[in-house]
Amino acid sequence: MKLEEIVAKAADSKAVSKVVKYASGAAAITVFPVIIPSQALYEGIGSVKKAPAILKKANGSKALVVTDATLVKLGVINPMLEAMDAEGVQYAVYDGVEPNPSIENIEAAFDIYKKEGCNCIVGFGGGSAMDAAKVVACRVAKPNMSVKQMGRLMGYFPVTLPVPAKTPFILLVPTTAGTGAESTVAAVVSDHAEDKKYTVTDIAMRGNAVILDASLAAGLPAFPTAITAIDAMSHCIEGYIGYGHNNRSDEYSERGVRLIFENIDAVIADGKNLEARQALCTAAYLGGHALNSATTGYVHPFCHKIGAKYNLPHGRCIGAVLPIMLEVYGPLVEKRLAKLGVAAGVSNPKSSVSAQAKEFIAAIREFDNKFGIQPNIPEIQESDFAEIADSIMVENFVYPTKKVFSREEIYDVLRLIKG
Repeated sequence: MKLEEIVAKAADSKAVSKVVKYASGAAAITVFPVIIPSQALYEGIGSVKKAPAILKKANGSKALVVTDATLVKLGVINPMLEAMDAEGVQYAVYDGVEPNPSIENIEAAFDIYKKEGCNCIVGFGGGSAMDAAKVVACRVAKPNMSVKQMGRLMGYFPVTLPVPAKTPFILLVPTTAGTGAESTVAAVVSDHAEDKKYTVTDIAMRGNAVILDASLAAGLPAFPTAITAIDAMSHCIEGYIGYGHNNRSDEYSERGVRLIFENIDAVIADGKNLEARQALCTAAYLGGHALNSATTGYVHPFCHKIGAKYNLPHGRCIGAVLPIMLEVYGPLVEKRLAKLGVAAGVSNPKSSVSAQAKEFIAAIREFDNKFGIQPNIPEIQESDFAEIADSIMVENFVYPTKKVFSREEIYDVLRLIKG
């Protein structure tokens, strides 16, 4: 089916959209901002050295540091560990986190936490390491609940009141600017046995403190920088165009998208431009806040399953799926997309609403093209469509999207994504 036909179908979904608006959107607006715990934020170059003081203040005597082998091998983690050594804060390191953190990663880290007698957790790295650290914290708080149970049950019920007393203090230190995992109450976990990704959502896992230090990402190559930035942008966009948005999330989204467009060229041109990188760190953090407050939409369910099924980088999937999905939504999101495009400085304020929306989508496509993000995902196999659609329909159930896609419509979109 052609894009124009899919858009026409989407425009006829008003009745279903109203159900989504009042069933899901109301919850996203009125519940999330109230129950999400606050967190301390430490920003600036060199702020990673504040980690031991932060842990000591929280009575952390021994930390489980959750990270990946590359960051250890490259020495990116050394400034933090050296500061902890100097201040007498003990730690144990788990560096086995995969690019898509798995149930096995979390269980291995949880075992070290128990064996080493840790009482606090540091998630150091990209979204994978931080997500793994957050779910380990949930395992500590709820030792009788498996990761799979958390993903299938708690993914829909993010309220744990009160937060379990034995939840460890969590410090999150991002080394990329993309997932916003440092500020969200959610984590994505891969189940390799079933080729699935579970979204675990629980306020018990939100970081108590966050360090945003752009110097940690100074050596990040151009392509990883780009695909993490497009991920951050997607968080800002999806909440903005859905029924879950509110004044607070709108501010996060508008500022986040603008910061990315204003600074990405400078960072790609010079990876050691720390001022521009710090701006991207802020954008990713804001994107996480937008996720908390307004949730997300279809882009992420598509990308979660496709990424898990074919072992593809999340940001690469986001870059391909995001503009396609925005075009498929069509008139349903046109006004909101136009407003965001103008606020972000990429749409002409004097253009029509329709033109402004198209200019914004064009800017995203230009972003992809400029930084080498493929516009399609040819790895997708049509024989897998049913399995992929099953996952998308289950995950998107709780998201306040303007449109609910049927199975056949999902197949149509998959064909567009495949190319």
